[in-house]
Amino acid sequence: MESVFDGLSEFLNPLLLFGTLSVIGGSGVLLTKYSELNGLIVLLSSVLIGGAAYFLIYYFMVIPMANAESSTSISINDLEGAIGEVITTIPADGMGEVFIQSPNGSRNEIAKSFDKQEIKQGTKILVIQVEDQILFVSELTEL
Repeated sequence: MESVFDGLSEFLNPLLLFGTLSVIGGSGVLLTKYSELNGLIVLLSSVLIGGAAYFLIYYFMVIPMANAESSTSISINDLEGAIGEVITTIPADGMGEVFIQSPNGSRNEIAKSFDKQEIKQGTKILVIQVEDQILFVSELTEL
């Protein structure tokens, strides 16, 4: 369920607020120093310039960043079929640790033997199944 405050929180983004306040302050300082305008007119002009900056920042920075891809990481479920290496020996009925390298980076994961056999450190493995955040692996044999 979406609340009224969801849209408001995007509109009151800290990037927008601090950017707008900076533009209001900067334009106020510049107008005070380099013009002969009355203080009230400087204040109103600065607020108008800040409002314009607010909408420019919103439409050219906040919206594109919100639509951008936020992560390049992969889910643990995407590791099925991946090849890795045992870094902590996996006992027949226990757990060990495997190292898996992917284009998105490398990661260490907890693993159990799919075949219920001990897999020694340094052995190449294949991820057969992922269940409850645990990789079930089998020793990779060459054909």
